[in-house]
Amino acid sequence: MRKWIAAAVTATTLLASFCAQAGIIDVNRAVDEIRDGALILDLRNNSDFAAGNIHNSLQVDLTLENGTGISAEGLAYQLRLVVLDPNATVVIYSDTNQHALEAEDTLIRRGYFGIVNGGNYNELRDALFDHVEDTPTWVFDNDDDIADQSTPTTTPIE
Repeated sequence: MRKWIAAAVTATTLLASFCAQAGIIDVNRAVDEIRDGALILDLRNNSDFAAGNIHNSLQVDLTLENGTGISAEGLAYQLRLVVLDPNATVVIYSDTNQHALEAEDTLIRRGYFGIVNGGNYNELRDALFDHVEDTPTWVFDNDDDIADQSTPTTTPIE
């Protein structure tokens, strides 16, 4: 009986430590992973994505026509279409930190353990700006007519 109790306590402790790591916004790690070529998911609506996004991000619009969020199954299904390895690093960001945290929680519950939460678009975009000398080529701001990407305007700080 004591062995079962000890095993249950150990399992609970491990689960608690895992859950404590989920739900953390780590903008600096997100920037590092983006620079290393990680898949980037923009979880905002179509108009927000069109107004500006992180270069090479894929959009997964979590807003349905009736204003409710996409189902957990729907989000996991869409991610399965582009990510075959559930341990692959995927950077996510949304319009608010809360939406990004909810999406991260959903993806972790569905078995995706390589999620890096970049939080909200504005903070992630600003953090990317902080890592370069000039306007980064990987941030599009459609209000300014997207710059010609064939002539890089930045030199990343090493």
